Amino acid sequence: MAKLTVAMTLFSIMESLNGNQLVGESKIVEKRSEVRRKQNQQEKTNKKQERPRHHPLFIIWGVLLVVLLMVAVTFNQTLLSTRFVDHEITHTNLSSMIMDTVDNNLSQYGISTAAISDKEANKLITQAVNQVYSGQEIDLNLQPVLGGINQSASQAAEQYGVELPNSITSGIGSEISGAVNSQLNTPEVKQIANAISIAKNVAHLVMVISLIGLGLMMLIAILKKNFSRVFSWIGLWSVIIVYVLVIIFSQLIIQAGKRYPDYSSLTAQLSTDFHAQTLNYWLFLLVLTLLLFIWRIVSRFLKKR
Repeated sequence: MAKLTVAMTLFSIMESLNGNQLVGESKIVEKRSEVRRKQNQQEKTNKKQERPRHHPLFIIWGVLLVVLLMVAVTFNQTLLSTRFVDHEITHTNLSSMIMDTVDNNLSQYGISTAAISDKEANKLITQAVNQVYSGQEIDLNLQPVLGGINQSASQAAEQYGVELPNSITSGIGSEISGAVNSQLNTPEVKQIANAISIAKNVAHLVMVISLIGLGLMMLIAILKKNFSRVFSWIGLWSVIIVYVLVIIFSQLIIQAGKRYPDYSSLTAQLSTDFHAQTLNYWLFLLVLTLLLFIWRIVSRFLKKR
């Protein structure tokens, strides 16, 4: 009986020891799990700190500057460009309307409307456009045309033994040029010249401010090592907004043509060429944005490796 009691006592002692051992092992496992959980949390925190997030206003300002820059560049190369407008005018009926005004004034002095060739007419139109876009009054140089007419008149007078003094022919030429230019320098033309001059100055100012602002934002993004992430989103929103603006401006040009039927052919062609020209700049912005997104994807892939 005493042996049985001793055996049971030893069994209970061993069982107690085994239980304490299991409890100790379970506590160790729990501690290891807790350590791993804390390590995972710390790694996530470190990753978040490695990828700083800009305030949404940073991206909004970037989009605004890019859109303003694109609009300024587009207008400088289209509606505010003498080369673009000269091409549009010479390929529409507006050139015929301008030359009709010149021909009507010349016909009042007995000069045939056939005196001006198409080449000379295009030169006069280019000269008028350059002067208007420079903020000046139209002062067409009609001497090449009038010079040939004066020579013909002198030759005809010589057949009758009469010699025309140069002062007479030059005086008539100056009078004709003055009359033609006064007909072209209407109040509307002067208003357009002033508006174009102001628009060009504003566009240049917007370009400078936008470039400076974007340069500073790029420097900040590079220093914070998130250039591609920030500017890819700026580019994406800018692409969407600029495309919408291109459509709106093209439609506004067409609507302006409906208000002035005499210039309908000009506004129709102007809208088409404006849309085609601005799409080139839009595609350039789209390609840059796609390259930034590709750069982000490649960078993530290389970091994982």
